[in-house]
Amino acid sequence: MRLNRHRNVVLAVAAIAGLTVLGRPAAAQLHPSFYGSAEADTRNTQFYLLGMYVGMGGLGWSPFFNINGYLLEYPVNGVKRNLSAISPSVGLAYAGRTGGVSFGVGYAWVHNAVVTAVTASFGAYNNGSGSRPMHTQLLSNYNFGSRYLWARGRASVPLGYSVSHPARIGLEVVGQGGGKNGVTSNAFQVGPTLEYAWTPNFRTTGVIGYKNVGGSFFGASSPRESAAYFKLEFSYSP
Repeated sequence: MRLNRHRNVVLAVAAIAGLTVLGRPAAAQLHPSFYGSAEADTRNTQFYLLGMYVGMGGLGWSPFFNINGYLLEYPVNGVKRNLSAISPSVGLAYAGRTGGVSFGVGYAWVHNAVVTAVTASFGAYNNGSGSRPMHTQLLSNYNFGSRYLWARGRASVPLGYSVSHPARIGLEVVGQGGGKNGVTSNAFQVGPTLEYAWTPNFRTTGVIGYKNVGGSFFGASSPRESAAYFKLEFSYSP
């Protein structure tokens, strides 16, 4: 019954997004963007993600479609395990002149163990103003099946004293955690970021920071573990 309710929510959002498309001007076109991330830490954990986001240009409300796939490899009591998933979603995004928000719902097909779960996402950003505008971003995702929440906040400013400088420096904070039936896990990450716009359409972001991980998932008597983590991301918008 609960899965049916969640499925109805997904269908309702998809229907609203479809009506929004019909209400957009004919000049509005689809704009695809591609993104990816690779992360590793000194606990011998690796995470790889590749995705595509399709939205519509212009100000105001518009629908979007997003799909990504990821692979997570992690140790538990000295044994290496892995988990992979494909997660499509649809939703609505609002774009203002200097900021915006988005709301989405979708599914996650997870392998090992094989489960299907409804997901919900929220995002917000602000690009600031002035000679050295601060960019802020918040992304979050909740998995109803595993009762797991992931959230990341970032802020950055130009490296130089020009709004057109290709490099930006900043900070990211990541928190995640959840679980059910007494099996839980959580993690906290913080680290400086370096973003570089190689072209107007292609940019990369690198992060080196600190991570702290714990929870009964890693063993009832396992202490919390700290590690250094390294991350490289890219985004391309043709």
